[in-house]
Amino acid sequence: MDPDLDQLLCSRYPTIFRDRHAPASRTAMCWGLCCDNGWYALIDTLCCEIQRRVDMTGVKPVVALQVKEKFGGLRFYASGGDEYTAGVIWLADHLSTMVCEECGAPGVQTGRGWIKTRCAAHEGEDLPLDRTVPHVEDDFVDDLRPVSPERLRAWELAREFRLPLVRTRGWRHIAHALEAVIRNDIRHNNLPGVVMHALDESEGLRFHWLGGDDRGRVAGMFRLAEAYASRCDRRTGKPRS
Repeated sequence: MDPDLDQLLCSRYPTIFRDRHAPASRTAMCWGLCCDNGWYALIDTLCCEIQRRVDMTGVKPVVALQVKEKFGGLRFYASGGDEYTAGVIWLADHLSTMVCEECGAPGVQTGRGWIKTRCAAHEGEDLPLDRTVPHVEDDFVDDLRPVSPERLRAWELAREFRLPLVRTRGWRHIAHALEAVIRNDIRHNNLPGVVMHALDESEGLRFHWLGGDDRGRVAGMFRLAEAYASRCDRRTGKPRS
């Protein structure tokens, strides 16, 4: 990331990036934010929501240990926080695989050479926002091992979970990422089922839902999605300057 953007994030979130200039023997943050500028808005939104949570609840401060690109996705390693901040980070990491690392426009991971997430303008491919991205079903049946009734129920809940269709073109990649991480957590991480009641796009992206983990981890995911959407152009999905 360009030094001026690196410094801007550090100045906005001095607690999160308090170890930015600490020695390598103590933290990997000494190397800075090791990704390109296209993820600046996503990281800024992530940090804003983390700090808001810490300030409102008094949970242990979140301190970044390492921020980098790996296999085409953001890796934001940190200490402190709670399940809510963990949900914020988890969605941001996954959403980055649909955001061009160069410019922030919706893009896809490319497997040509190094795995990167790029849009068509940066030698990658645009995410198809004009159509609904089809759901990719996991193999929900493993005939080699016995499966407990609880695990089968989790798989059923994950299969059934769907977000309402997002009409705003520039927000669809955010919804795709959110649905994927919630389904993953229902299936693999014992997240209770989430029930969607409504979706409001009139003044921003607003989800109305019940369930999950007592408004902890899943609440962080929904909040990050709504906050990042507020920064993205409704037509292109690219963060506004």
